[in-house]
Amino acid sequence: MSKWFMIVNPSSASASKGDSWKDFLKILTDGGLEVEPLLTERPAHAIELAQKAAEGGARQFIAVGGDGTIHEVMTGLLRYSEQSKTDMGEFTLGVIPYGTGNDWIKTSGVPADLTKAAGCIIAGKTAKEDVVKMTFSNGIFCMANIGGVGIDADICYNTNSLKTKGYKGDILYKMVAPYSILSKQRYPAEITCDGEVVFKGKLLSAVIGNGVYRGGGIKQNQEGGNWNDGLLEVSIMGDVNRFKGLSNMMHVFSGDFAVLPGIITKRFRKMEIKPLGKPHRVEADGEIPGTLPLTVEYIGQQINIIVP
Repeated sequence: MSKWFMIVNPSSASASKGDSWKDFLKILTDGGLEVEPLLTERPAHAIELAQKAAEGGARQFIAVGGDGTIHEVMTGLLRYSEQSKTDMGEFTLGVIPYGTGNDWIKTSGVPADLTKAAGCIIAGKTAKEDVVKMTFSNGIFCMANIGGVGIDADICYNTNSLKTKGYKGDILYKMVAPYSILSKQRYPAEITCDGEVVFKGKLLSAVIGNGVYRGGGIKQNQEGGNWNDGLLEVSIMGDVNRFKGLSNMMHVFSGDFAVLPGIITKRFRKMEIKPLGKPHRVEADGEIPGTLPLTVEYIGQQINIIVP
């Protein structure tokens, strides 16, 4: 029986539940799994823990936290994979959704109920997820679910700022969204998808999807969800005025944002975004890994994920 490495973010949104993650560790071990817990101590620590464990031969991982923890674990595995030329298909990832929005599980189908999620890991059923690499000037990251440039990154930045002050709950994203939209400065950028320039001008928002949902269940991409088809999706909103931008963003709740007039939606395998002025922030799975320029691409590999 091979060991599972359980990477736990004890400072996640569910940290108010104390050490309840230990209850799920017991469920897993009682279910016959050999599990070694590894607790994060700081932001990005899960990247280091996953990469080091992979270097030591680990191939089965459990992310206990929110979307940011999944993002970090997959980033650590991707960095090891790129360094060692190991295919990401050697890894299996299970998730116990211990965070706030938990948007990754909404596409994978993993239950929000933590006990049931642990049960899925014991059952061991897997599916495939495309591995998406984001390349910045400061290194590579894995986009596990969604990403964004412009408004979406600013919303995440402002939301995370509130979290560091002790505020919690998926309502934070929705609370800061109007302010972020109305105060957003538009900087020019050029977006190329698979070698074709699809946008050039002042950019308000570019929403990148491998999965479907963000911000606790809102939807900004048209298709998405088929995260084993080798294609990603981007929905681009250019230089509309602030109130039009706010009006458009309200459509994320009805799920038709990507088909609104003036929104450019493209499916792609590789996308490049270059700043033509001051660089925008970039968001990936609720984290801010860097700023433009950015390359986003499906690397032609898939990771095994635990599903119901």
